[in-house]
Amino acid sequence: MKRKALPVILVLLLLSSHAPLAFAQTGASNDWSRVQKLNTNEKLVVKQMDGKEVKGRMIEATDTTLTIDRDGKPVGIARTAVRQVYVIEGKAQKGKWALIGAGIGAGAGAGIGATKYSSTRDDSEIWIPVGLMFGTGIGAVSGLLFGMSNRSRVMVYDAR
Repeated sequence: MKRKALPVILVLLLLSSHAPLAFAQTGASNDWSRVQKLNTNEKLVVKQMDGKEVKGRMIEATDTTLTIDRDGKPVGIARTAVRQVYVIEGKAQKGKWALIGAGIGAGAGAGIGATKYSSTRDDSEIWIPVGLMFGTGIGAVSGLLFGMSNRSRVMVYDAR
């Protein structure tokens, strides 16, 4: 009986871990006043009815137009052309994640290099520093890429 219960419990835990994702988007509504209440200079992603995405900083939202700053130039988007508006939250932490990745990569690389080490062979001591260098570099780049993408979007408006 215990063997049959374990897979059921694991499936239930897996499904319940995704429940917050399902309910995360329920805060969005088709109330344009939520867009008008956004602060100036908030980072926005605007999905338009034609499928295009426009990123920029909030300038203002009137009853008919959303104006954002895109690369130093104001861009006006008609309210009727706006499908969804997201606020970008969080900050890219590239340096932090690059250091974490470098540390993990260094440990893994040194460990892999240590497995190639043999006291009976000449020049086998080179594998540990080589593994350390490659692991550090690969880990730092991986951490940097992860840190660049570590932001979240919160939907504040959905025209559907």
